[in-house]
Amino acid sequence: MATLFSTSPAVLRRNPCSTKCCLHEPAGLNPNSPVDGCLAGFPEKGFASNWARAKPPRPRRIILVRHGQSQGNVDECVYTRVADPKVALTEQGVGEAEECGREIRRMIEKDGGDDWKVYFYVSPYRRSLETLRNLAKAFERSRIAGVREEPRLREQDFGMF
Repeated sequence: MATLFSTSPAVLRRNPCSTKCCLHEPAGLNPNSPVDGCLAGFPEKGFASNWARAKPPRPRRIILVRHGQSQGNVDECVYTRVADPKVALTEQGVGEAEECGREIRRMIEKDGGDDWKVYFYVSPYRRSLETLRNLAKAFERSRIAGVREEPRLREQDFGMF
């Protein structure tokens, strides 16, 4: 019979992060460091070696935007013909996205400061990507720090009902 508890001390496992990584280490990372050794293959994690000295800047503001009006918002029967991730925006939804972009830009510019940039996280669903494409028209390319398609920012799939 197996026991859940033991009187002997726990066996210490070697931390896989403490082994030397064979990948090329980006500048500033110490491959012998337990933290940096694991991160050596991920250049976007390069700030880890300086974590104690300087944390990455926090965003001044986080703005959440729902997609514009979609075909599924107008006619729910669309979902019987088109897969949910492929439902597009309506013309009204495109206009809503463009107006939303202009409003966000006004909001940011009103805060003052000329050093601002925006970073977008977007769902992989077509209606969200179309919303971003039209929303981003309000910003010069130099103001967009980046875009990341994030699959966790989508509706949860629980099957067809």
